[in-house]
Amino acid sequence: MRTTLLAAGLGTLLSAGLAVPAHAAGAPAEGVYRLGATSLFAGQSVTLDQVSLTGNEDGSVQDRQVDWGDGTQGSLTDGSLAHRYATPGTYRVQVAITDLDGDSAGTLTGGDTVTVAAVGGTYKLLAGAVWTGPDGTQRTALSLSGVPAAADTVKIGWGDGSVSEVAPSTTRVEHTYPKAGTRTVTVTLADENGDSSARTVGTVAVKSDLVRPYMTVTTPSKKSRASSWRTVRGTVGDKASGLHLAAVGLAQVRGGTEYYYNGKKWVKGPAENAEGFIVRAGSNGTWSFKPVVAPTKGYLIVWYAAVDNVGNAYAPKGKLVKLTS
Repeated sequence: MRTTLLAAGLGTLLSAGLAVPAHAAGAPAEGVYRLGATSLFAGQSVTLDQVSLTGNEDGSVQDRQVDWGDGTQGSLTDGSLAHRYATPGTYRVQVAITDLDGDSAGTLTGGDTVTVAAVGGTYKLLAGAVWTGPDGTQRTALSLSGVPAAADTVKIGWGDGSVSEVAPSTTRVEHTYPKAGTRTVTVTLADENGDSSARTVGTVAVKSDLVRPYMTVTTPSKKSRASSWRTVRGTVGDKASGLHLAAVGLAQVRGGTEYYYNGKKWVKGPAENAEGFIVRAGSNGTWSFKPVVAPTKGYLIVWYAAVDNVGNAYAPKGKLVKLTS
């Protein structure tokens, strides 16, 4: 009997100690929130800050669920929550407060809509292919126009690890690649909200050129006649980066005395003093040079050389011809 009473008393005490007190119902919590920005570029992030939360003195708020308007949600556990928008568009942000006293919707002060713009502007690579050689690499450039006024900085990623940061008003940026390869060029817009997504604007093929240009002097059918050399002719070109320049010089040895051509006349002096004159290649790859004063009998020396756009050079010893008439 006594054992039964003690067990019953113990059960009563345990039940009283484990009982959960009922929550005293009150008014639902009210929350006020503010967006850190309402205008972004695609790829940038916005922060939602809690300005105030009333009605949670009893700890009745269970969750503050943020709907970012782009199909994603997040739970606000601290005083702020950040979100990255990947796609241009207009998105309405909402906060749903789960409260034991009744659910409520948060109030967004300063606007509840985020407008996300594309990474705008017009960007054009001025050289989609460049060559690298003994003298380095040809420069490429990117033209810029129509950059959105909201951007503070334009970041150009050249695809080789280097980045050029320029003002939105910049219209042209040049770059030199250190070595061969295919590089993808991107543009990122930046402001107080961080960096946008990187927009691909093109690729640059950097090609290696280790082949020298070619240049020849054409020998006329009657090569021993001075009159046949009244105009000196030949071919010139380059099969890779392109011809930069070609030059020709003339000298003579007459009876053991050396002369060189200075552009106006033949001057007595060492043959190596012959001045170089730039010649232009025609559409068919031929060149010609006509001295004001024609060569005469003796030995005629034709110096010629060519250089391509990246420093490969062709410079033979020259052509020696004996003129007898």
